[in-house]
Amino acid sequence: MAGKPGTGAPKPAIPLVNIAWIHPFLEILAEVGAPYDQILRKANLPTLAVDDGSALVPTDKVYRFVYLAAQASRLPDLGLRAGCRVDIEPMLPTPEHYWSRPGVFRTLESFINVNLESSTSSEVWIEAGSDKERTLELFYSGTFGGEHPAFPIVEQFMIALMVRFVRAAVGPGWNPRRVDLRADSIPQRAIEELVGEAEVRCAQTRTSLLFPSRSLVTRVEPFPEPDSYVWKRHRESLEKWKQGDELAASLRLVLGSYLPDGSPGISLAAKLAGTTVRTLQRRLAAQNTTYTQLLDELRHDLAIYLLRDPKREAADISRELGYRDPAILTRAFRRWTGQTPSQYRLTLRS
Repeated sequence: MAGKPGTGAPKPAIPLVNIAWIHPFLEILAEVGAPYDQILRKANLPTLAVDDGSALVPTDKVYRFVYLAAQASRLPDLGLRAGCRVDIEPMLPTPEHYWSRPGVFRTLESFINVNLESSTSSEVWIEAGSDKERTLELFYSGTFGGEHPAFPIVEQFMIALMVRFVRAAVGPGWNPRRVDLRADSIPQRAIEELVGEAEVRCAQTRTSLLFPSRSLVTRVEPFPEPDSYVWKRHRESLEKWKQGDELAASLRLVLGSYLPDGSPGISLAAKLAGTTVRTLQRRLAAQNTTYTQLLDELRHDLAIYLLRDPKREAADISRELGYRDPAILTRAFRRWTGQTPSQYRLTLRS
């Protein structure tokens, strides 16, 4: 039986998640007339990077945003509504044949991969039951547990996604046999609309869906094993920056999303890291760097990357790096490389 993934992968200093997961929440807030821009700022999330599908932001700021969104919308089933709005079609595997649906395990594998690639600390896994009825159980474990005020909404969101992924493989009429939730309660009518007559149990120790496998697969496969390639791919986005458990590495990943809103000061960086400015300075010093140096190196690397795209104007690149004036980018780039951005681009053509 496949169990929960192991903890061999490095834990990031700042748990991160893809900002794209809040898009359905933004849609709902707009519909109810809630000021989502203000909510984004209160949660310390970047407003200009919100549409960037590759932007990683601190998970605790997303939880804060979800909590504030629930208060502003006054919707107790906000998580279920948002989870039912996510466009999962691009995330589903290609069917084995044009007349069929994707296999259940391939679909679950896609769901696991999506979760692993978009979050550095939450987990989704599946276990094969040992009972005679041959059941499967799909589990979710978030970055934060039931003690966080946003957890019930996040749990609703994930349950909706889990149901929809399995349903995409089995058929629109499929429902799980049982839903286990860690939250103390969930809006009854809303969960019934999602899972039909499935047994719903609140105040459990884990979040999961239980369903019989006999009608879905020919045999119960132990998928995925903790050491399978699926888990080895976990936190791939962190591997390009040194070690994923370094504070400097985590900050480099997340600060790029905040640059377009302006130059992020060290006070904001400390909030993102969940620490004080003095502690942040001390921890970066232990890694032989400073915040100013880290931010400067990040801008240098991003400038080199962005300038390689000939379609990007210097003014656009300047804004993406948090500079108010392209002349500031020119001076910084000359300091970094001894060339202007235009001169650097000419060297790329030769």
